[in-house]
Amino acid sequence: MAQDVVNNDLVINGTLTPQKFNPPAGSISDAAVNAGAAIASTKLIHRNSYDYQLFGPTTTIVALTQWLHTVKGATATLVDVLAMIAVQATGADRTVTVDIQKSTGGGAFATVCSATINITNATAIRTAVAGAFSNSSLVVGDILQAVVTVAGAAGAQAQGLIVTLRIDETPA
Repeated sequence: MAQDVVNNDLVINGTLTPQKFNPPAGSISDAAVNAGAAIASTKLIHRNSYDYQLFGPTTTIVALTQWLHTVKGATATLVDVLAMIAVQATGADRTVTVDIQKSTGGGAFATVCSATINITNATAIRTAVAGAFSNSSLVVGDILQAVVTVAGAAGAQAQGLIVTLRIDETPA
């Protein structure tokens, strides 16, 4: 099959009907996609942000294990784990620790964090504290849970806790 090579700009007046179109990887950018293209959701990665209010803004934080999310996409990636409080603890030894854990295929829950989120009496209110994680890969059916632990006896414990997960999911 013969190939024609165009070494300059190509202008087509009429309809271009390609038999085969294989653009090089990375050659089509966001700007090249028409705003009304109506690309099917099955061809997209969905970035979702999920906020979980584990304790209301005036509720003292206590130990808690709470299921947060079930992965529905074929695969997913945990992008961010954040936590924030509404009221600081008044005791110097008061801490709140948030661990994010995953269960795959009905297995035991295990941490995905390389460092848990630690909140102390010095943590600023309504300011996100990021967690670090070593295992961000998820698959359909994985369950994520938050395990909140508290420690300390002096003064009062922190109040109000929101945990946020940002997850990229591919369609099932």
